[in-house]
Amino acid sequence: MVDGMGRRRPVLPPRQAQVAATLAALGAWSIVVPALGHVLGLGVDVATRVEVVDHVVPGAVVTAAATSLTVLARRRSLARSPPALVASGACFLAGFWMLVTHIPLVADAAQGREPWGAALWHATAATPVVILSAWCVLVATAPRVPTPSAAGLERGGAP
Repeated sequence: MVDGMGRRRPVLPPRQAQVAATLAALGAWSIVVPALGHVLGLGVDVATRVEVVDHVVPGAVVTAAATSLTVLARRRSLARSPPALVASGACFLAGFWMLVTHIPLVADAAQGREPWGAALWHATAATPVVILSAWCVLVATAPRVPTPSAAGLERGGAP
């Protein structure tokens, strides 16, 4: 790929940007889960402030941080990027918060105090957010792999 000044730029694999965009979508999804759950008959018997603390706040953090990760990943690799590490860490902590705050809900469902459908509905975003954000943290702490042009290799040339 050639930039506007005629310099070669490496073509980055889109995977990092795709994972970050998926993470942002999961953050947004976690925000709407409680409201949509009530519409679908999958609501739980908790105060609105609990839904805000368990879904809206961490979902907003994940959405904002993962959106910044997406922008970063479209520009360059996330490897050894301090901003990527901060954003990934914020996503991980918010996802972990969502995960652990839903453990009591799943326990209530196991004891028959809440319906299983509602418990699983409310916990849908937490696990994927934790997994994807942990991947982003690992990528952000990984060493950068040199591109062929940075390593002195040209197309078809020998090392």
